[in-house]
Amino acid sequence: MTTTPRQPRLLPVPAIALWSGQQVRTPPLRIAPDGIYHEGSENRDVDGQLWPQVHGPQAGVPQYAVMNPLKQCQAMEHLLCQVGMGPATRTEQGLLWVLPRPTGSPGDPEYDWDQGVTTTEPPVCLFHARVSAHQCPRLSTRGHVAVYVREAELVAVEGTYYPPPPARARSIKTVLPVDAPDARLMVAEGLARRLRAVTLVDITDRTLAHGAVPCNRRTRKKDR
Repeated sequence: MTTTPRQPRLLPVPAIALWSGQQVRTPPLRIAPDGIYHEGSENRDVDGQLWPQVHGPQAGVPQYAVMNPLKQCQAMEHLLCQVGMGPATRTEQGLLWVLPRPTGSPGDPEYDWDQGVTTTEPPVCLFHARVSAHQCPRLSTRGHVAVYVREAELVAVEGTYYPPPPARARSIKTVLPVDAPDARLMVAEGLARRLRAVTLVDITDRTLAHGAVPCNRRTRKKDR
């Protein structure tokens, strides 16, 4: 008797992951003393920060270690789950985050929650937290730390800074405070939040995850 081989279970790809069929491009820029502008249509966030463009379909192979800058911006601005792009889990203890476990080395010291931990990783919903922990290369190889966060201030923007004229200096990759005047001369690549007032949580606890539903699940009429 011939049996049909069982198909592998496909886990959802994090929404913020860039696909191999996509490319991040910065159109030609006009650089002025008061800021930089795309020559043509622009991508700006709610604060007026300029972002690159993402071209191509979500096809090919997902690049889990590379974030789609536009999706990352959307998730960080609106505190959406990085996997499903629905609302991140929020409890009395705060919003849920899953971060890479630090190595404890000088270049990657243990988290200092009293001072705050700055991250470009968006939050997650409880349902997708395990997906994020097991599929993200950094989380699966280094382990993860899951926390509920009561304070998550938007503090910085990463990107490429273009010195204004008449300077002839080259563009540089840097990180600036979100309210820095020079941020107007940057093409952003990611937003960062500083996480404080945290409560550690075990996302492998089946009791905790009981009843959790995908953040992007469509509401049925009978559920309303």
